[in-house]
Amino acid sequence: MAIRVLPDAAAVAKYAADLICAAVAAKPRANLGLPTGGTPIPLYEELNLRAAGGACDPSAVLVYAIDEFCDARRTTPGTNTQFYREHIRFRTRALYCPNPSATEPDLHIRAYAEAIRRGGSLDLCVLGIGQTGHIAFNEPGSARDSPARVIELTATSRQAHAASFGGIEGVPTHGMTLGIADLLESTTIIVLATGGHKADIIRSAIEGPIRPETPASWLQEHPSVTWLLDAAAAQALTI
Repeated sequence: MAIRVLPDAAAVAKYAADLICAAVAAKPRANLGLPTGGTPIPLYEELNLRAAGGACDPSAVLVYAIDEFCDARRTTPGTNTQFYREHIRFRTRALYCPNPSATEPDLHIRAYAEAIRRGGSLDLCVLGIGQTGHIAFNEPGSARDSPARVIELTATSRQAHAASFGGIEGVPTHGMTLGIADLLESTTIIVLATGGHKADIIRSAIEGPIRPETPASWLQEHPSVTWLLDAAAAQALTI
């Protein structure tokens, strides 16, 4: 595990972009797993600028969303499908996202994960971490061998998306997610975290015991994880 503490969110975004661009340069047809949420937005802006300026060429990569809401239309503001359309403007070979209106979402997300596996799994997966320690939509209680599945979202997770959906009442109660087992199949993982409100859960995930109650703690078992933290998010660490 590598831990990089950087001054602020902008520095985290630039460092993450450096790692992603290096990975793409080394393997132009890489499979990338990318997250949504507020934390990675500066990263996507940085990648958009680099791609537009010719400093990075992701045009041959396959991008995969790592989760999506259930029971919503693709055009619903707040869905991950819409998030990618808004924030990822660099050209890729293809960008895949689970269908939020899938009539059988559990079958759909399992088939989605299997398609990623048949394509060689993820070469690089970028993750955020929620205040409950969730990664993708793997909420507390997620086992190491948890597969891609539909999961009921906690109140904390739904509240984090309330603004995007026009209020908590508009946020779906369930989401589809790649499982912990799927994420750990990635060759390399980068975790982004910024802000003091993440400090306690960051310490639990990195220094605490590995346990289902803190899903991000399973990353301690992965052979190639880099945590990119701003100073505020890292303030509770003792290592």
